[in-house]
Amino acid sequence: MIGRLKAPIVLAHGLFGFSRIGIGPLTLTSYFRGIPEILRAAGNRVLTSRVHPIASIDFRGRRLGYRIDTYFPDEPVHIIGHSMGGLDARRLLAEPGWRDRVLSLTTIGTPHLGSILADFAKLRAGRIYRLLHAMGIDYRGFLDVTRLSMRRFNRQYGAIDGVPCLCVAGEPESTEVSWPLRRLHEALGEMEGTNDGLVPGSSALAFGEPLPSWGLDHLRQMNWLSHARDESDAAYVPAYYGRIVANLIDLGFGADAREEPAAVGSPVRVPA
Repeated sequence: MIGRLKAPIVLAHGLFGFSRIGIGPLTLTSYFRGIPEILRAAGNRVLTSRVHPIASIDFRGRRLGYRIDTYFPDEPVHIIGHSMGGLDARRLLAEPGWRDRVLSLTTIGTPHLGSILADFAKLRAGRIYRLLHAMGIDYRGFLDVTRLSMRRFNRQYGAIDGVPCLCVAGEPESTEVSWPLRRLHEALGEMEGTNDGLVPGSSALAFGEPLPSWGLDHLRQMNWLSHARDESDAAYVPAYYGRIVANLIDLGFGADAREEPAAVGSPVRVPA
């Protein structure tokens, strides 16, 4: 059973992310597949962010702040960032006033030290990057998660005083990796050890207080390609998000049992 927090939860998506894909009110799929609905059903207020899918961390961080201000003006929030979404949140926290607004930051599979896969992509995709530049498309997000770029980022945006920062790494067994990531998981394992198919465990755990690792690959952390249907299955993804909420409740952020839970229903639409 998932607990309830007093303040809203913001789910920050990673590279190539989106809040939802649908037709009108019909949602066909979402980045955090089914997670917002389950959190709301427990009485939590939830925003799934929508920022530029491949832009720089600087730009995405500002857009994340705009989304939060639009959806929850002047309210404190908890941010749960997956992959690059955790870096967007760290960048946001460097902006004036946000350390007083963000009650906690939990990152999942976030490349705090970058990833060697991003380094390889930079070497192999130079022509594509030049084409995107010629088309006026901001592709800086690909370059921001190289290991060199993240060393610069960490020098500029280090520890965050006064805000509980937690981190989670995905460390699945090779037999539990979804098919799109199996070869990457194997290759990355030979180079950098335990990983989730895209992000090394050492990188994911390099910022904040480590929480127990998840036996989920990078895609299944978003509840993609998961066939588990209930908590009796160790691979049931919503239970992992429930543990994040439980940890925040243990830190004193739980809602008062006497308070009425937030109304459950369709989320407020945020302007583009």
